[in-house]
Amino acid sequence: MMSEDRRLVAVVTGANRGIGKAIVRRLLLQTAKPMIIYLTARSVERGQQAFDDLRREQLRSAHTDNELRFHQLDVSDVATMQAFVEYLTLVHGELSVDILVNNAGGVVRSAAGDVVRTCDVDTAYRSVHLNYFSAVNVTSVMLPHVRPHGRVLFMATALAQLGIFSGDLPKVLVSDDLTLNGLHIIENGFVSSVGKGTFSSYGFPPMPFAVAKAGLIAYARMLARVLAHDSRDLVFAAVCPGYVKTDMTGPYAPLTPDQGAETPAYIALTDDTKRLKRHNGGLWKHLKPLKW
Repeated sequence: MMSEDRRLVAVVTGANRGIGKAIVRRLLLQTAKPMIIYLTARSVERGQQAFDDLRREQLRSAHTDNELRFHQLDVSDVATMQAFVEYLTLVHGELSVDILVNNAGGVVRSAAGDVVRTCDVDTAYRSVHLNYFSAVNVTSVMLPHVRPHGRVLFMATALAQLGIFSGDLPKVLVSDDLTLNGLHIIENGFVSSVGKGTFSSYGFPPMPFAVAKAGLIAYARMLARVLAHDSRDLVFAAVCPGYVKTDMTGPYAPLTPDQGAETPAYIALTDDTKRLKRHNGGLWKHLKPLKW
């Protein structure tokens, strides 16, 4: 039976470590808005460990009103996404989510566990599917269940600036005529052109991670445009966390994951809805909207 609980419901994907875990921490320890936060991860073991870590932090603090829950979610597996949505619907009703933070994804690793930095076709394919298609798919499944005035965030990167593309691609990516199918064609076209060795002639850089994340920035813009008249009055944002210590950047980046989580937490929680709506679908960094 559906709960009558009126607390905000937040879902953070890829939240077992790094920026995802830091976003959950900021939501969990804030006192302004009562919340239920779903920490989701592909790995049950790592997700449960992150849940246990954050619960201990919460219990050591004075902020115990918010509720943290763990749920296994593999954003590359449609069945687990649908099962999660069915669970949310059962517990919270047909409209069940106020905040969705798409953080699942990351770097491509070799069999030895090392970060792969080359631009071969396997790396391009894996990066695009890990960072672009997974976020689009989970958003497509969950979007019908986002509540009025809900907020949908996509974690991006400063590497994904329009300037890394050439030819017609920058204009296409920001065009009001760009469709989701067109965006899929661009991302798949990048993978195909890498396999043929022709990516530069089509305007792509040799940067699979950045190309995938640029797709998410374009997707956020597209959703804001396409759903501009949706009665739920939704907000979409792509967020660059800054140069944060991650698997890709290494331990010498100047920002901690907690600092990188500041902007997504702000967008999730701020009451300045007029500011968010002025920049709906935009790219944010350091609490400010950026031109893309």
